[in-house]
Amino acid sequence: MQRPETGLHARRYASAAKRCVGRHQIDGHRRTEIDDQHVAARIKHRGADRRGQPVAAQRFGRQVGVADGVSEEDMAKKHIENMQKFGIPVVVTLNAFITDTQEEYEFIKKHAGEIVELGFGKSVKIFSVEAYEQFVRENYYKAGSKKSKLLLDDIPEKFIERQLNDSRYISRVVKGLLSNVVREEDANGEYESEAISKNVIVCSGSVTDRLKKDWGVNDVWNNIVYSRFERLNRLTESQQFGHWENRGGKRFFQTELPLEYQKGFSKKRIDHRHHAMDAIIIACATRNHVNYLSNESASKHAQIARYDLQRMLCDKSKTDGGGNYKWIIQKPWTTFTQDVYRTLLDIIVSFKQNLRVINKMTNYYQSYDDGKKVFKKQKKGDSWAIRKSMHKDTVFGQVNLRKIKEVRLSVALESPEKIVDKKIKEKVLQLFAYQYDKKKIEKYFKENASLWKEVNLAKIPVYYFTDESSELLVAVRKNLDTGFTEKKIRESVTDTGIQKILLNHLSNKGDKPELAFSPDGIDEMNRSLVILNGGKPHQPIYKVRVCEPLGNKFKVGTNGNKAAKYVEAAKGTNLFFAIYETDAGKRTYETIPLNVVIEREKMGWLPVPEKNNKGEKLLFWLSPNDLVYLPTEEELMSRILSDKLDRSRIYKIVSFTGNRLYAIPYNVSNMIWDKNEYTQLNKVESTDMKESIKEICMPINVDRLGHITEIIIK
Repeated sequence: MQRPETGLHARRYASAAKRCVGRHQIDGHRRTEIDDQHVAARIKHRGADRRGQPVAAQRFGRQVGVADGVSEEDMAKKHIENMQKFGIPVVVTLNAFITDTQEEYEFIKKHAGEIVELGFGKSVKIFSVEAYEQFVRENYYKAGSKKSKLLLDDIPEKFIERQLNDSRYISRVVKGLLSNVVREEDANGEYESEAISKNVIVCSGSVTDRLKKDWGVNDVWNNIVYSRFERLNRLTESQQFGHWENRGGKRFFQTELPLEYQKGFSKKRIDHRHHAMDAIIIACATRNHVNYLSNESASKHAQIARYDLQRMLCDKSKTDGGGNYKWIIQKPWTTFTQDVYRTLLDIIVSFKQNLRVINKMTNYYQSYDDGKKVFKKQKKGDSWAIRKSMHKDTVFGQVNLRKIKEVRLSVALESPEKIVDKKIKEKVLQLFAYQYDKKKIEKYFKENASLWKEVNLAKIPVYYFTDESSELLVAVRKNLDTGFTEKKIRESVTDTGIQKILLNHLSNKGDKPELAFSPDGIDEMNRSLVILNGGKPHQPIYKVRVCEPLGNKFKVGTNGNKAAKYVEAAKGTNLFFAIYETDAGKRTYETIPLNVVIEREKMGWLPVPEKNNKGEKLLFWLSPNDLVYLPTEEELMSRILSDKLDRSRIYKIVSFTGNRLYAIPYNVSNMIWDKNEYTQLNKVESTDMKESIKEICMPINVDRLGHITEIIIK
């Protein structure tokens, strides 16, 4: 730990429990203590003139996560405690990143002046605003730049100088690459020698903004996207997102956005077609436009003066009755605005896909040939490279747990030794010994119902093992945390002894997991294990084995212990959604696991089986970023699509899992209202008219110019 050297620091001090995260990927408290001993020794060794100087514990909010059972809060407390052992005043600061948001500092402001308990009777106080400012002025009076940054009221959100330099460099490289494509060749066969070709025209965003405004393209864009704002008005039953008004004798929808959603919002970037709009503007802009709007023509060396360009490119337009006027840049042609509107409506955005799962590779190995070390090509075995992550890192082991379920008496009599109630089990076994069959035993309990009032013959508790049922379970060790509620402990923790300890400790804390399984709560539990375990000693508990359904997890391998280990498919590896059709014409659905796709492609087969396990034939399959068309009811009945497809019924496939398919309108690039406009998942399974996308969709192919090249009618 040392005094912060560079970068931005938050004005307020955060609670160690909330924001302090260690700099190292540590193995536990021991590693932390060793590191802090080194730091403290180094600070004290620097000389008496530095003695008594506070050490600022610099922490990064996004750098390090929990490691081996040590929480962020526990780690932070340990760092502070270790520094205090050496008699060094400790202050906690926070590094801010250009991508941080102001919301992340709300915690700092709210907890100023609070006391953070470190355990073992130690605590540290978070600075108040006044104390913090005094501390900064006293300790950073020689570092003016650093002091001003530490006293900032707001975290800057604009580009920092390094990012601007990166952008300039990227721009220069791109101009060089484009110049190589468009260089002119003279009569001698020589190309332009300049680094940047004269045919490359650099156009800033301010130039295109002005052209879009004067050419009426901004109004065109409003007409294209306003339907999404109007839809949000219908969803919220309000006018928060805009309203209709008359402007110049025409009805115009004025889009709006509630104040809390305006930060960082850009109406242009909510629709993928804004790229096409920008391309149209750039294509119609000339060097004269760029020179006029960028003031290059104001130079005395300019070939055409700014005044002449203004007369050439602009029309004078009066803006009010007082004689005031402004210069409006002429449109490229008379019907330009209408043509742009029609073109943008007709464009269908195509999306790049990455569906390569495996490919052939060549392996080489070292070998000695006549005493010389040479590289030889591998000829035996498979030579396939997997292009996707096979599975998540977590490995699950199969478990067979004894559980209890309720069944009818007739079912319980098939395995009487599994009946939970000892009294009922003894009576049933006794009746079987008297040569009673199942029917006679059922009759006995019905006729003697007065003796068995507490027994519900329709709900007899019996034991069963998960391996004998369809409820296959796998388990993995997890760190204790505040998510371990009573229900989770009873249903998920596999060790009944540990389950008993956790439940007793949770009960002592008033059934509040946030208290029972906080770092301090876990320490307290481990100090009281003998009491919680009925007088028996037990090893400290930091991790527990929890079980969950097997679900879509698959085996790591087929040989040895790999056959009993299971893993989950990594995120983003569901690449193929198969749609099958029954003999009756009904569609069925299945997500093909990545491991199945790999094996099929290694055999040279299609990635999707032609028939599913029920023998139903494959209709077609879909992948992320595929486009589908949702035919109308008339088109479904006639099996004939109209010549002009309704663009609003074209959707892009986003993802799928199991038999569920998620999509979104093809033109949507960003949400207007995150996690609300298109459900909390930012994707939908059905249209606003409650039409199921997977039940009626037809795949379509689109070229890179946005033209439909094929519709697969199924």
